[in-house]
Amino acid sequence: MTTHVLSDAEYDVVTEALVSMAGLVFDVSRRGAISAILHERMGKSGHATTGSYLAHVESTLGAVERQQLLDAVTIQETHFFRNLPQIDALRRDVLPDLLRRSRSTGRPLTIWSAGCSTGEEPYTLAMLLVQLFEETGPFPVRIIGTDVSAVALDVARAGVYSGRTIQLAEPGAVERWFDERSDGSYSVAQPVRDLVEFRLQNLVTDEPPFGTGEVDLVVCRNVTIYFGRETTVRLVRAFHRLLALGGYLLLGHAETLWQISEDFSLLPVGESFVYRKDAVPQNGRRPAMGRSPATSPPPPPPRRVMRDVLRVPTLRPRRAPAPPPPTEARPVPVVSPLDDLNKARDSLTAGKYAEAASLAERATAAHPLLVEGYIIEGRALSNQGDDDGAIAALRKAVFLDPTAAHAHFLLATTLARVGDPGGAALSFASAAETLPNASSETLSELLDGRAVSDLVDLCRQLAVSLQSDREPTVGAGAAFQDDGRRR
Repeated sequence: MTTHVLSDAEYDVVTEALVSMAGLVFDVSRRGAISAILHERMGKSGHATTGSYLAHVESTLGAVERQQLLDAVTIQETHFFRNLPQIDALRRDVLPDLLRRSRSTGRPLTIWSAGCSTGEEPYTLAMLLVQLFEETGPFPVRIIGTDVSAVALDVARAGVYSGRTIQLAEPGAVERWFDERSDGSYSVAQPVRDLVEFRLQNLVTDEPPFGTGEVDLVVCRNVTIYFGRETTVRLVRAFHRLLALGGYLLLGHAETLWQISEDFSLLPVGESFVYRKDAVPQNGRRPAMGRSPATSPPPPPPRRVMRDVLRVPTLRPRRAPAPPPPTEARPVPVVSPLDDLNKARDSLTAGKYAEAASLAERATAAHPLLVEGYIIEGRALSNQGDDDGAIAALRKAVFLDPTAAHAHFLLATTLARVGDPGGAALSFASAAETLPNASSETLSELLDGRAVSDLVDLCRQLAVSLQSDREPTVGAGAAFQDDGRRR
């Protein structure tokens, strides 16, 4: 049977309905997938027209079918211990900080996994906490995972997994946190299950399952990228209200609060970034990161700390006793991050990629919000063949400055090269949006004599092409990007 492809007018009506029902935003590149899903749901529910079907799912009597539709259009793509830089930040810094604070107040540690999909994320958080308890002793914890998909939550509650979601877990995780079953699948161990509760919740239309100031950590990764700006603003405002003072918000690598909220402090923690609710945001009003550091110098660099030492201000490493002063004090030259950045830029131009990467890394270690430093490091590492390192650096650049067109384009090409078509499609789309506003000086190497409009068109074509390569079969749900799934 041939699937009817929705007309422009029909698609507009359907996508507006999905925004109203769950805040889900779909652009025109999703028309084929949405048409197929709608065609299947209309057939199963006995509706001959799009108007009749939408009227039903938006009515009180259509609650069951509405849930079926939302289940179909939200993809359940994730795995355990996803985004290792964030996992390391949680394991070494954020969770120990929150646990110490909870012990001092006697209030249970409360975590919300908002948009938890099939449960891998909240179970991973529970695994990290069980590991901490082995060192500190047990403590009351509430981890609530919510999602708009009832089908996903059924999988989460069962806690039985196999295939890719297990294979991509960090080394040793399967043996430690799962019980192997006779059919070759794996069941989450009971001590982990005991910490997690799952609830059906629509982030846009339902009240959150917490009171004001009750939550210590909100993890909402790869969710807001599929919401419109106003929906995201309202959601982040709710997160801020629900978080306790000093609580943390973790977003996906492609998400940022840039022009969304100035109520949080942005903190570098290890190799990742987190948002924290402070009484007065330390850096909520972000600098204009798109400007050249040569014309807009950064603030004085903070004191360097070792990479393995926590860089969250409230957590101080123990200091060794100060050595006796030298008999003759000699001035120690201080290297400015701008000096390192300029040298890194020159080294990159000269083809000295290892030197460029080292200098750029040193500049960003001293000034973690230096966007151009991450871009230079990413370019240098890419030219050396270190794609993983390049991706990590470029993701930091676009996280800090979502308008960095050059970084979006470089990230897109690198993701495509390593076989991540979904992530590359998203980055090419972001490049297409930001390229028209970038300076000609920034784009000179990319354009190579071509017009900006030509590069924008190319990015759009590549985004659609890469996304269509991952188009699902009828009823499988709309595939977006491999690094995030959902709403």
